[in-house]
Amino acid sequence: MKAEELFKTILAKIKQGWHSYQEVAQDTAVDTLEIELGEMENIFGLLVLGSFIGFPSPPMQITLDLLPEMEKHFAIMLNKVDTAAMPISDLLSTFDVM
Repeated sequence: MKAEELFKTILAKIKQGWHSYQEVAQDTAVDTLEIELGEMENIFGLLVLGSFIGFPSPPMQITLDLLPEMEKHFAIMLNKVDTAAMPISDLLSTFDVM
């Protein structure tokens, strides 16, 4: 009986460790996907609104059709254009001091 109890205890510890590993892996996967989604949105914004930095822009009709989807990126790029000559202002806007 002693060996059977030891085996059950070891099995329970292994299950608990595996459960902890799954939680960490899922959490890490979600964080990684969120970061990748953000980067893909940034790339999409550069492709559509690339004329701000010198990329060739898509045809005007496509840009106008996508503009409602690009409202957030458009505001960010306009903010970057406004603060491009003022690095201290850009730093303060990053920290959201004001």
